[in-house]
Amino acid sequence: MPSPIGNFFIKTLVNSPMHPLLGESFAVITLTGRRTGKTITTPINTVPVEDALTVVSLRDRTWWRNLRGGRIAQLRHVGKRFSVRGEIVESVTEVQSTLTKYFAQYPGYAKYFSVHTDSSGKLDPEELKRAAGERVVIRLFPC
Repeated sequence: MPSPIGNFFIKTLVNSPMHPLLGESFAVITLTGRRTGKTITTPINTVPVEDALTVVSLRDRTWWRNLRGGRIAQLRHVGKRFSVRGEIVESVTEVQSTLTKYFAQYPGYAKYFSVHTDSSGKLDPEELKRAAGERVVIRLFPC
């Protein structure tokens, strides 16, 4: 789980002229809590997949729930701020399918999810299923 100090540091860098130091995968999303109405700002890792920026989050985190129903948020990414519409993938089967494509496009990322490959590059099916059960996929579409 990220620490508040680590999140503060990442948010500060992403929102500063020094954002290139982090690379293009880091972003900061700002959204409104559905029940509280409070502004929530959190750093996220994004990867482009097809026509959206894709984010993978642990299910037990709460920020992504505020994007259900296609709600709009603000994204600070690669030095620009723009509106995005969220689409949440929660079904374990769909998350597993998305992670399979995600790891095919970014094979080095599988290790961060503790998903290993065999000598032929095939993902371990049990580890992939476990990872999918622990996570959700958020697709962010520019508005």
